[in-house]
Amino acid sequence: MHPDVRNLAWLLDAPNLLNRNHVRWNGLLAELPAIEPGTADWLAELDNEPQRLQDFLAIHPHTRLGHYAENLLAFYFGWRGELVAHSLQVRAHTTIGEFDFLLNTPQGFEHWEFACKFYLFVEPASTLSNFVGPNLMDNLNDKSRKIMEAQLALGRHADAQKYLTAPLHAARALLKGWLFYPSTHSQTLPEIATAHCRGLWCRISELDTVQGEQFLILTRLRWLAPARVHGVATMNRGQLQQHLEQQFVGDARPVLVVSLTASDGSLIETGRIFVVPDDWNTALRSGMDSQDLK
Repeated sequence: MHPDVRNLAWLLDAPNLLNRNHVRWNGLLAELPAIEPGTADWLAELDNEPQRLQDFLAIHPHTRLGHYAENLLAFYFGWRGELVAHSLQVRAHTTIGEFDFLLNTPQGFEHWEFACKFYLFVEPASTLSNFVGPNLMDNLNDKSRKIMEAQLALGRHADAQKYLTAPLHAARALLKGWLFYPSTHSQTLPEIATAHCRGLWCRISELDTVQGEQFLILTRLRWLAPARVHGVATMNRGQLQQHLEQQFVGDARPVLVVSLTASDGSLIETGRIFVVPDDWNTALRSGMDSQDLK
């Protein structure tokens, strides 16, 4: 499958990060419809002729993963005939905020906020604040609170009213992504969807505990769907260890690695793991990339 189509299909099919039935979210979580035969046929046609999607993505240049994922969803909402506006800035004298999506859904006119996030669970406590971004500048508690309490309230702002073509039926949040855990941790918090996408994380000194024989480092824009590649150079464990040790000398940012196995002429992902420097969550933040993924 074409990489962009594969990532789009993953976004549509991947479970949400948050448990929509938990009282904390108070009915504010959005849910994409299940992939029905019509959607599956559309994705298959798109895979055969991906130029339409590539042309759309070219109109909305992206260098950040969150923007890329948002553009994929905009393309999907446009195909469904639901997209009213995408990345719509609300301005008065200054920029007040931005609507990620304004949609005409079967339920009514809605404002959706979208985020695609990657968090590592850091013990010993067990709260949403313990899910921290690879750059240590973000956590799931703060992100979810910002979305629910601030971003979803944008439609109620007086200066936002002129951007709305109809009264809002609802404002909802859609969160996708992956959560990463130490190998010794198996607990899931009730606020988090039980079936969320999950991987592992370890310090570089613990790399020998990671299962697998072939490894590939994923660049940021390839973090969405599980990897399926062919004709790429992989690394064995020793090569990966050496590469990461050299990289961490001058760059303390965690690295997303996938283990691969051969299947039908391709290499498919069998596991993903963030590898971090040994002093990762005690390192000075000034030496890390402060840019959020969103």
